[in-house]
Amino acid sequence: MLEFMLHALRSNPEIAVFLAIALGVFIGRIRIGSFHLGSVAGALLMGLLIGQIGLEVPAGMKSVFFVMFIYAVGFKSGPEFFGSLNRGTLKLVVLSVVLCATALGSILLMYAFYDFDAGFTAGLGAGALTDTAIMGTASSAINQLAIDAAAKAELNSHMAIAYAITYLFGTIGLIVFVGSVAPKLLGVDLKVSARELELELELGIANDEDAITVPYTRIVVRAHQVITNGSADGQRVADLEGQHQSLTIERVVRVGVVIERDEEFVLKAGDIVGVYAPREEVGTLTEWIGPEMDHPESLSFPTRQVDIVLTSPEFAGKTIHEARVRLASTQRLGCFVNTITRQGYDLPLLPNTVLRRGDVITLTGRTTSVEALADRLGRIRENNYKSDIAMHTLGMVVGSLLGLLTTHVGMIPVELGVGGGVLVTALVIGWFNSRHPEIGALPPAAQWAFSEFGLTAFGAVVGLLAGPAAFAAMKEHGISLLLSGAVVTILPPLVALYFGRYVLRLHPMILFGALAGAQTEAASMNKIIEQSGSNTPVIGFTVCYAISNVLLAVCGPIIIFVVAG
Repeated sequence: MLEFMLHALRSNPEIAVFLAIALGVFIGRIRIGSFHLGSVAGALLMGLLIGQIGLEVPAGMKSVFFVMFIYAVGFKSGPEFFGSLNRGTLKLVVLSVVLCATALGSILLMYAFYDFDAGFTAGLGAGALTDTAIMGTASSAINQLAIDAAAKAELNSHMAIAYAITYLFGTIGLIVFVGSVAPKLLGVDLKVSARELELELELGIANDEDAITVPYTRIVVRAHQVITNGSADGQRVADLEGQHQSLTIERVVRVGVVIERDEEFVLKAGDIVGVYAPREEVGTLTEWIGPEMDHPESLSFPTRQVDIVLTSPEFAGKTIHEARVRLASTQRLGCFVNTITRQGYDLPLLPNTVLRRGDVITLTGRTTSVEALADRLGRIRENNYKSDIAMHTLGMVVGSLLGLLTTHVGMIPVELGVGGGVLVTALVIGWFNSRHPEIGALPPAAQWAFSEFGLTAFGAVVGLLAGPAAFAAMKEHGISLLLSGAVVTILPPLVALYFGRYVLRLHPMILFGALAGAQTEAASMNKIIEQSGSNTPVIGFTVCYAISNVLLAVCGPIIIFVVAG
């Protein structure tokens, strides 16, 4: 049985790839406290282990999987990347540049100190910064070097080894630094600081009863019967609604006759009203309208919940409060914001939170009002699970060709590399799709599949290609790589922490989220959110995440050029 399996793996390397992915994902899910290795590192480690039997895996598989991953990253980051290039996010862009420049400098410093080769140096950067894109773009650059195939294979093997050694501390170290060390260095209590920022985002905002409402709890419907001589008896619907900020009366049933929403309609005793409101608003309805009833006719008014992708220049760059004021009218909208997400992360629903192109606003409310608001804000994200495969594969072709083009700066040849070319093309296509959704559809689930599978499979192939020599090299350079990895993991966010706080004057909660984003590590941001009980770090995370995804990917070819060029 064992001989059969070994023969099958050696004869059919694709089986080895999928086996490394499967086992790596299982291992990556194992949690020790709040830490888990992750599918990519797990697949790479399993690839290293399986690769000890001696396999000939086509090197082209690695490039295919990496292109899938880097394309998905670019497509997702496109709207935020181009949207962040404005004065409002300039500080966050600068912070990303400072962190990435410090990271590159620290990588090259460790190369000079330990005299690593190009493979070890690139793998050190990818693992210590937990940014596998560095390894992908560096691998493309290695393939362009004027050396023989055996030397290229050795450099790729060393890159995988360095990544495997430094990744663990890269993940844990950043989580500990951002979640525990950084707040202590600045003398910040996370819960107190988060509340201060939330108050700042609420500062100076008066109640705006005529605008769109932002509740923190789910929306409910209730039916109440108007009592004789009660507060509602003899009042217009508009007057009654004026007493409560968020509540709307959507339907009235009088003696079996259904009257749809009419703000001028005068209520009288015996009417049954269908009320639509956040849960916290309905507690006193019995006192000022009348007893609650189970009345299907009054509760069956049409409502709709939609996800709206913000594309309108009228609202992009405006705060939630400014958007509410612009949407205010003489009539109650009867719409409620459930969530606002940016790149899949929930934003704090506070008046001074700034909206950006590509944000997804989930609205619940009266069907006509929801559809009218969608027309003004942008477009409704339809539940369309079809991807425009032709557009995206063509984008990968164009990006790959773009990466092969070479220009010269003086005597120095400069090229993007396949990874860089695909990333640039995907950024443009993702940005264009956010404005023209009919072209280049790639639903979020498909983006995740492209990214997760592409990256995990890339890690598995890199591990398999490292071969039997991997553990010998690991034994020889393990300690120096561990020490170097610790420096590269901690030094960039440490420099960025003080630069962001004392030069850019960023609020600590935004700064901590920005540090996690600038090092493309969501787990660190989630730790801050968990400890502070606030979503405010997301404000800093998304911009820096988009910028650093591009800058760190560019570091791969630079490392190879400096070390091996």
